[in-house]
Amino acid sequence: MSTTKKSRIFYFDEIRALAILFVLLIHVSKWFVQELPKHSLDWTFAISLQAIGNLGVPLFVTISGALLLNRKYELKSFFKKRYSRILIPFIFWIAVVVLFRIFFMGHSASIKGIASIVFTEGYVWFIWMLIGVYLFLPVVNSFVREFNMQGVRFFVAIWLVTIILGTFGWYPFYKLELSYFAGYLGYLVFGYYLNNEDFKISDGSLMKIGLIVYLISTLVYLYCRVNSIYFGETYYLTILPVIQTTGLFLFFKYFAQYSENNEISLTGKVYSAIKDSFVGKMIVSISLCSYGMYLTHYLMIWILMKINKTTPIFSNNPFIWIPLAFLSVVLFSWGIIWIFSKIPYLKEVSGA
Repeated sequence: MSTTKKSRIFYFDEIRALAILFVLLIHVSKWFVQELPKHSLDWTFAISLQAIGNLGVPLFVTISGALLLNRKYELKSFFKKRYSRILIPFIFWIAVVVLFRIFFMGHSASIKGIASIVFTEGYVWFIWMLIGVYLFLPVVNSFVREFNMQGVRFFVAIWLVTIILGTFGWYPFYKLELSYFAGYLGYLVFGYYLNNEDFKISDGSLMKIGLIVYLISTLVYLYCRVNSIYFGETYYLTILPVIQTTGLFLFFKYFAQYSENNEISLTGKVYSAIKDSFVGKMIVSISLCSYGMYLTHYLMIWILMKINKTTPIFSNNPFIWIPLAFLSVVLFSWGIIWIFSKIPYLKEVSGA
């Protein structure tokens, strides 16, 4: 298996780096969607980018499952390590966000106002969801270690049933209690499944199938978004993002495996050129900084919102301004976390 370092799997870094870029893309493009004339060419472009970015969260949880399940944990050390890595950066940066919102954006400094930032600010839901998933991870991990792939297939099958029922508004199904198999926890197990299942198909075929599945499912979702076709109460818990995640995960995994087994092929040369170049180092760096980037990226978006009040950005040409705004958010959040990760003590709050 390819690694950038002895302990790193490069396609995991590729997926995680892509996931955070997707998240930043959706959070940037949504402000353009809100201000541009609906159903105009500019609006269609902006909402298409927003739709593409929607896959970031499922990819994050899927990668966590591939990395963290079927491992031997001591419960106390697991929670100490996992939650210190999540909570310490979160507490630091949410404090920064609170001060920023109060002093630069006129947010209420009352207890209720501060609580609204900590618990209901648009992007922090992911952190609270992640905390909940990690609370249940040792239980699922014990299940996976006990029953191996047979148990994983069982869990994934029931999770997919809840996903399909939820997509069409049929869950709960006649009081059938499947909630323990539902929700974001399923992506955790699904990530382990995708990473460890033996599909009995060649690497090259799986690489192509994955890419085709991702492209077709993404085009379907783009069509639904542009035409205001919605299904399911929560998008991430419907079938389309599951299909998209499956396709993209399989593509990256089997692109790597096929390339390593066929180094002299064009695919192998492209893969090596990416992995062993400056681009590969950037991918790993973004992957390592991804959690911290998530915690800090809205600081730059809020700065853009302040600028937008006097110099319109979000209502201007999205073909120019979305890439510029996206690049500024990426460089800002990546740069801060990269610098923090190199400084003693500040490294602890970087999330890297």
